[in-house]
Amino acid sequence: MKAHIAYPDAKAFRTIMESLAKIVDEVAMHVTQDEVRIKAIDPAHIALIEIHLPSTSFIEYEIEADGEEVVGGISIANMFKVIKRAKKGEKLDIDITDDNVILTITSSTVKRYTFKNIEVSEPEIPEAVMEFNARALVIADTLKNALKDAEAVGDTLEIEAPSEEELILRGKGTGFTETKIKTGSPALIELEVKEASKSSYSIEYLKHVVALTKIADTIQLEFSSQMPIRLQFNLPGEGKVIYLLAPKS
Repeated sequence: MKAHIAYPDAKAFRTIMESLAKIVDEVAMHVTQDEVRIKAIDPAHIALIEIHLPSTSFIEYEIEADGEEVVGGISIANMFKVIKRAKKGEKLDIDITDDNVILTITSSTVKRYTFKNIEVSEPEIPEAVMEFNARALVIADTLKNALKDAEAVGDTLEIEAPSEEELILRGKGTGFTETKIKTGSPALIELEVKEASKSSYSIEYLKHVVALTKIADTIQLEFSSQMPIRLQFNLPGEGKVIYLLAPKS
């Protein structure tokens, strides 16, 4: 089996991997005819992350496999060391064979790194079917700025949707801060509320994925009172990263 894919912007790919590096040590990259998929859960089973990059996100996409997919197992720490110095616009090639995962960064020079294709033990993660009472689509910087404000006063971000009139983001801890985003604001694209909802989440865990705001245009937030929050970062090229985080008790 083998696969060859090329991502047009190595720096953007680095940002995606940065979120994974905060959660797990190793990942299995599944390359199918349609997409590249990665799914991982943190050791404490508090956060789940899914990455979906359709074949159209890549400028080169070739797969040869007897089955339906090619799997490349790699240490996230090793991958991140390689691509953390990547610059915007540099091309990233990933080649997967039975034995190796090869990363090539191309600009005015060509840098190639070869790692063993390791077997990654993937936990059985059941498909989570959840009904959420509140859904908001916001500009990506909205969440990033709310987290910065919240972190200045504590370790908890409380999210509330009392009605379809506003979304409220509060920082709580040694102090208190509150950001209200009214319907009609440029920052809030959509807001649907089936039932008034309020729940709290760890800022530390939310920060694991805040780097994605650098490349995401919008973020969809779905939550209910005292339920996990589901964040979907919408990436260029129709890619997406889904982050499911358990509430704070």
